[in-house]
Amino acid sequence: MAYDPITMTARAYADVVRPVRRSILAAPFLPAMLFGCGTLVPPVPAPMFTSPLEINGKHVGPAIIDTGGGYEIILSDDFGLDVLGKVEVLAFSGREFVDVTEGFNFAVGGVTGSAEGALVGLSTCRCNGVGFIFMKKLGKVLALDFATMSVEFIDAVPTDATRLAFQSPPPSLPGFDSAFINVQVTVDGETIDLLGLLDTGTNSSVMRDGLFSTKPRFLPNRLDVRIAGDDLREIPVNVGLFDTDGLPDVILGTDVMRAWSKRWYFEFGEDGGTVAAIPHTEAQTPRALSDLFR
Repeated sequence: MAYDPITMTARAYADVVRPVRRSILAAPFLPAMLFGCGTLVPPVPAPMFTSPLEINGKHVGPAIIDTGGGYEIILSDDFGLDVLGKVEVLAFSGREFVDVTEGFNFAVGGVTGSAEGALVGLSTCRCNGVGFIFMKKLGKVLALDFATMSVEFIDAVPTDATRLAFQSPPPSLPGFDSAFINVQVTVDGETIDLLGLLDTGTNSSVMRDGLFSTKPRFLPNRLDVRIAGDDLREIPVNVGLFDTDGLPDVILGTDVMRAWSKRWYFEFGEDGGTVAAIPHTEAQTPRALSDLFR
């Protein structure tokens, strides 16, 4: 079953359920596409991490693990929970209002806890998901393994992993203290330093349109780029382009993350956090992301 990823601004549920309507940003689903020249996302969409979710002891299906989601939990249905009100959501396609539920107990990824509420019925994501607000409250390290597609919550980052401190969020997203990292993006010899969000809630990376003078060659909303990060090797990517105000300049999905490393660790703290990976060696780094399928 395919899911649509979302990216939202961070918001405590105590604020969400107040009568004042708040805006939340939602990123669109951008399916991976195959173009020529070998410098592209895979012909098969990159995988997304999920884990079984229980609400008040009832299994409600898989939940997307979403490091780019500034919420605690989203649900595809209210599953019998009382709805307390609505919250305004700002998506690429416009604004919508979604329900906010009462609090509940949950179990996901081998851990249990209580949530203050959930967002229900987003048009861009008829799915269940857990965002980084959930992970901050949990106080554990999120461990993701592309080789086995496993999701674990562990006590500490392994000592052999390469650590990258979270960078401060852009001014347009104050308080959205998720996994932002510095990246270098190159197009036709022109390189720009940008702030990228590592977002496991999408399997296709996107970039703001108009940052480079080079124009798309195939479709108006796709561009061949090369992306590198601190201690992360340069890789070729075909990114989707967007012009929605308020979003980060670069959103790095599981397509890019998988090309950099098979194992990732996210440690969310009260003020920022750390992302860690065990990067591929030079011999393991794909010349094109489609090499991952050979």
